[in-house]
Amino acid sequence: MYEKKSVIADGFHTTYLEAGNPQHDTIVLVHDGGFGTTAELCWGDVIPLLSTQFHVLAPELLGWGGTDKAVFFDRPPYSPRVKHVAAFCQELGVDRAHFVGASFGGSMVLRAVSDPTKPWPAIRAVSISGTGGPYRLPEGIAALADYTPSLEDAARMTGYMVRSLDGLDDHIQQRYENSLIPGHWEAMNATRLSNPVAPRKQTVDPFLDNLAQIDVPLLLIEGRHDELLESGWSKKLADLTPHAQATEVDYAHEPNIDAPEETARLVIEFLTGDFS
Repeated sequence: MYEKKSVIADGFHTTYLEAGNPQHDTIVLVHDGGFGTTAELCWGDVIPLLSTQFHVLAPELLGWGGTDKAVFFDRPPYSPRVKHVAAFCQELGVDRAHFVGASFGGSMVLRAVSDPTKPWPAIRAVSISGTGGPYRLPEGIAALADYTPSLEDAARMTGYMVRSLDGLDDHIQQRYENSLIPGHWEAMNATRLSNPVAPRKQTVDPFLDNLAQIDVPLLLIEGRHDELLESGWSKKLADLTPHAQATEVDYAHEPNIDAPEETARLVIEFLTGDFS
């Protein structure tokens, strides 16, 4: 179904999944940012469906899975990981690809395709429940940050991603075990440290202005039952640019987990169809 591999990218040991025919167009899947996630936990049921038509690569981001547990205190959370994925693509010789991200990974996709320097060789892009930063609900941010490794918390965390936990016992068990990987919990929590006598510099974020200028076709997928994001976020972002379109699905934050067939169908239809 897929192979587990590793490579050195941007100086970091990086683990990833690979599937499909390398002669086909490449999709790079960017996983979410929850405690205990990995490329496999996020995309494991979607990869076999996509790999029938695409060459699929799914790297694990800095701080997750088997990839190095690096933390940067002097820059926003997206930028070093966007750079890392760019280096990953360069190391594997990927000079054109579709990029599909879920949640934090979807926000990374939006940040990368809207960056005027074009760090990723993107042909088309899909964000599943990733807003790039805006439209996140405060209570959702707080809930996702509150995690103590346990099966109970792994179930609670997973519950924010899906409409129902039925049939996800193995997923919950694996999330819990992943959250015990040395350095993962520490890396996830380290960025919340703040110097008590040196206030953080406030800067203007050009993200929305940059997103309005994209030239990469973009699909935004919103779950109608998402408890973590403001309702209607996808249309608000799509209205910024003629190169984006929004669609809603009858699921929660990550339909890639509890509706892999429908998610794969939406992705394939967008990546292979005419954009208008």
